[in-house]
This record gives sequence, structure tokens and C-alpha cells, in this order.
Amino acid sequence: MKYSFEASKNLNLIAGTSKIDNILLLPYSNEEIVKVHGQLLKLFGEPIYITPNLEDSYCYIIVASDNNGKQFILSVYSGSTGPAIGGDQKIEGIQNAAESLKQYILNAEPVDFEYEGYYLDTGSKINYKIENGVISYSSVQIEGKELENAYKLVYPNFNRSKT
Repeated sequence: MKYSFEASKNLNLIAGTSKIDNILLLPYSNEEIVKVHGQLLKLFGEPIYITPNLEDSYCYIIVASDNNGKQFILSVYSGSTGPAIGGDQKIEGIQNAAESLKQYILNAEPVDFEYEGYYLDTGSKINYKIENGVISYSSVQIEGKELENAYKLVYPNFNRSKT
């Protein structure tokens, strides 16, 4: 079955969805995560949201249409297990749409971009980018005021001093 894919900005479409599949096979490298992000930007432009939380850094809502006109709502996001595709698994045929989307993403050429965020499980500031087609990924430990500021960015309502 052939599918076409279009990004949507309607967050209401992904209510009740869950992970269908990872985009990358384990074990994957940090560079592969960066490449998928660049591939998504190439195919669909800016995500519906982007955050400084590495475990929830972006989300796309994708409407997959098959050649019979049936539509499937999928989410593509970067979560705690890396880039993944979600949807309502009770819908017949959604697995095929998700697999087709995965292959579509993995076959795209990535664009240049830069992302800065935090992985607070390890107290790390993450910077990754693609520049002139070259992928780079760096992680540095942060502490003190910088770590406190990172918590405020990632979890604006969280007060570490009370824990």
C-alpha cells in the first residue's frame, strides 16, 4: 500500500495514542538520533512543539493517507527511548502506515539545524547539530546554578529546593 504524508498542527488529533514503534533499531548512536531529527525537518518542517527536555524534545503530527483515501493519525516524537512513532493501535492498518512512515523518514536526506537541550537524569547539557551535512553531538555535565536553571527550563513548575 502506498501512503502520502502531511504534517498537521492540530494537537487534538493525537489524543489516546501510544507508541507503535521506534524509528531506529537498538542499539543506535547519538548521531543517528540527530540524523532522524534533520530528516523530519526536511520532510515536515518545524515540529508542532520543541522543548529543552531531551526526553520530549519534539513532536510532529502526521496524517498518513493510503491510496484508497483512508487516513491514519500518527505522532512522531523523540522520547525516552529515542525517535518513535505513535498512534491508536486499535485502528486496523495503522501498523502498516507507521512502517511506511518510518521508511519514508529514514530514506530522506537531513537538513542542517541545531538543538540544545538537557538530559537531567545525568545532569547533562546536550548540543547536537547538522552543519554542512556533518553531524555532531556533545554532552557536558552541568552543576550548580546552571543545573538549577536547566531544571527551571525543563520543568518550570518544579521546585528542587522542596525535595
